[in-house]
Amino acid sequence: MAKNSKLIFLVAACVVLFAGCANQMAPNGGEVDKVPPQIIEFFPANGTINYSENYFEVTFSKYVDKRSVIDAMFISPSMQYPLKYDWGGKTLTVYFKDTLKQNTTYTITIGTDVKDLHNGNKMAESFSLAFSTGAKIDKGKILGKVYDQNPEGVMVFAFRNNGNQVDASKQKPDYISQVGKNGKYMLQGVGDGSFYVFAIRDKYRDYKYQKNEDEYGVQSRKIELNESAYQLDNIDFFLTMEDTIAPKVTKVLMKDNNHLLVELNKAIDTTRVSAENFYAFDSTINKKILPKYFYKGDARVNQYYLCFTDSINQKVSWVMVSDKIPDTKGNFSVLEKTPFSVKNVKDTLKLMPKRIHGSLPDDKIDFENPNIEISFNNAVDTAVIKNRLSFQDAKGSIIGFNLERLDDALIKLNVKSKLKQSSEYVLKIDLKNFMDVSGNKIDSLFKQKLFTSNELDFSGASGNVSGSADSAKVFVVLESADKNKQHYEQPVDKKKTFDFKKVIPGKYLLWGFKDKNNNGKYDHGYIKPFSYSEEFRYYPDTLNLRARWPVGDINFSFGKN
Repeated sequence: MAKNSKLIFLVAACVVLFAGCANQMAPNGGEVDKVPPQIIEFFPANGTINYSENYFEVTFSKYVDKRSVIDAMFISPSMQYPLKYDWGGKTLTVYFKDTLKQNTTYTITIGTDVKDLHNGNKMAESFSLAFSTGAKIDKGKILGKVYDQNPEGVMVFAFRNNGNQVDASKQKPDYISQVGKNGKYMLQGVGDGSFYVFAIRDKYRDYKYQKNEDEYGVQSRKIELNESAYQLDNIDFFLTMEDTIAPKVTKVLMKDNNHLLVELNKAIDTTRVSAENFYAFDSTINKKILPKYFYKGDARVNQYYLCFTDSINQKVSWVMVSDKIPDTKGNFSVLEKTPFSVKNVKDTLKLMPKRIHGSLPDDKIDFENPNIEISFNNAVDTAVIKNRLSFQDAKGSIIGFNLERLDDALIKLNVKSKLKQSSEYVLKIDLKNFMDVSGNKIDSLFKQKLFTSNELDFSGASGNVSGSADSAKVFVVLESADKNKQHYEQPVDKKKTFDFKKVIPGKYLLWGFKDKNNNGKYDHGYIKPFSYSEEFRYYPDTLNLRARWPVGDINFSFGKN
């Protein structure tokens, strides 16, 4: 009986042990596993030559999602036939169906999209393995970083330059790598020669560049590898989007007899758009009504308003005609006719200011460059409204200003002189007996107190630029590292120094670029037709700029290529 009891215990223990091994569920309770998976073993060894096997093998530090591994695997040169995958626990064996080419270096890259089985933790860095079927391995390396808020998963493609124009939208790259969370990448096992290298956020994972879909980055200089120069560092990228899509009207809704709400497929350049880009038309009665005003609605969904002095109240077949609307990238819309239904509702909304504010945080006015933005809930005539505005100091003294139209419901008041620091001012808007476009009379006097900034509210950053021996003008850029969206930019002076003053406190990134075409802005270059981007460098540390405590003596270097 004792033997039977012992046997039952052993069987039960085995069952429990087997169940524990088979069930890969995370244990209940405790801290959530945030450790990313890693590749801890691999075959063949990196740099193996005269390789004659038809497979390679990798072992992960933990159980991983099999599909994510397959999707994250890239082989250069590419294979003609699909691979065969054989899993054994945490080890993956991959068999080639192709016959490997003679005297060729192959690079296996497993990207950062690999995630563990239980918590979806992704690999922190991509993994690369190179081996050669010949007596020598190509030892070329290209290293760099993609500077972006979310660089993880961005692909880096290298195309051999054979003297022909590369078409990244049709041909697959000769070498592939993937960017990790820190933005860094490495292409290894690259042969001698000249290369085009692009960073691409490959949306469809087809190893091709899709214009208007994929963000891209282009190298800033010639990339050539040989026996004496087999490694290139600092091949860095900014990402941008090539936008050749024209604006298009997607919806027209009538809000009342005097207002049409127009929705577009993308943001437009409102500084170059006016009511003249639109009109309402009905062919059955051959009637054309011109809007008088145009202004922004909800910019988050690209909504805009047209305001008519003549009411649209006849329920016939109306269309809104639009043409030559520019977006922020220089694309123009074509002639469109968008139907809308008449909504016979009278406009009863009385004109009033929605927001009055200065250009600094907490709505303060910059005392040295004072301007105030006033947004209204309806269209206004800039020339008429100017005579109803008054800007005064605390003692009631009138201060002169010019008025700038941003759109027909948004104006900027530019004060003609500097203001006192840390002082109170009053803006008055007299709308008594004012009649808007719909005939609504308003009997209101709006007053708002505004306050100026103090020079002690600001910080600053200054220093010098070194390592830039060519004749290109260098610009230095200071931009927020957080959500404040502050941006400052200036060219260095003849002594190669820079000095940012009156910087709003916060954490900042500092970078610079060489303006080779002297247009005063950073150029990203193009994939096709190929053109280089402009060279840039980042200062390695984040600057914590505090009020009253400017940071000086910053040595910003472009370093060696």
